[in-house]
Amino acid sequence: MRLFGIGDTHLPSTRQKDMQRFGWMDHPLPLQRAWDERVRPEDVVIVAGDISWATRPHEVMDDLAWLDARPGRKVLVRGNHDYWWGDSASKLRKLLEPFRTLEAFLHNSAAVMGPWVIAGTRLWTAPEAPPMPGGEMGDEPIDVGYVERETRRLATSIEDAKKKEAASPTPLVRVAAVHFPPLYANEKATAFSAPIEAFQPKVCVYGHLHSTGIPAGFTGERAGVRYVLASCDAAGFAPVLLDEVLPPPSP
Repeated sequence: MRLFGIGDTHLPSTRQKDMQRFGWMDHPLPLQRAWDERVRPEDVVIVAGDISWATRPHEVMDDLAWLDARPGRKVLVRGNHDYWWGDSASKLRKLLEPFRTLEAFLHNSAAVMGPWVIAGTRLWTAPEAPPMPGGEMGDEPIDVGYVERETRRLATSIEDAKKKEAASPTPLVRVAAVHFPPLYANEKATAFSAPIEAFQPKVCVYGHLHSTGIPAGFTGERAGVRYVLASCDAAGFAPVLLDEVLPPPSP
């Protein structure tokens, strides 16, 4: 079984918002081809935020159906553009109910998917972030209130992951999944990187950064955690392999 990550699918919704002005030609067809070629039905795919341009639940249904049609079992993370997501886990669960492969979402919670326990939340722009381009797909301004709230949500999700891990009959591999970068290329610790590194996931996947902002995110290993940037353009419009668990050898 394999674990993949892809962020910032920016699906058009019923608003029909295309990505050509950002240089994403024929999106999401290149992503669809790569996804369908790489991912098997038994694999798990983390969709790391900015899933759709929809602003209301009724506008996102076609995009959810598109995700559902892709191979793999999906875990959804909220992005800063996912206004359709809302603030109620029960309403979100009901919204996703018709789509059988959209199996889990992170909303003040963690998810167990096969051998992995996945914790995370949206996050926000940390005060340690370097200057980045603005605009519709650029960075969100620093907001101390948002940072504090997302820090609490991250802690809640990590605690839920630990509870699920303790209740599991078999050992689980820890994974962190967020939307905003928890750590930047300057490697200055943030309110998000500290709890993630204390949690010690095998990998932390994130998105959000695009175009000239891509180099601002930290990638590679730090404090035992492998950080992976998987926004669509950073990932070459293909799900990124994050981990693989091989079956036990035959007796």
